Amino acid sequence: MAAHDSELPSDLPATWPFRAGATIVIVALAWFCLGFAIEDIGNELEAHLPVFWALLAIAGVLFVGGAAFNIQREQRRKRQG
Repeated sequence: MAAHDSELPSDLPATWPFRAGATIVIVALAWFCLGFAIEDIGNELEAHLPVFWALLAIAGVLFVGGAAFNIQREQRRKRQG
């Protein structure tokens, strides 16, 4: 959007939780693949799967939290007219 004013509309949905969650999912997948790549050369990555699952859980919390925040924001916007 090419808005040239300094004020952004406050009723737009928040996208940062979804972008942060997607970035964490990408990091989790990279960690997952890295763990198996290191295993292929004969070593072992410490806490391979627990870190992977923790990163996925953090991303899930961001996704659910972002959705709840946007739903609440939309309901408030509809009430105010």
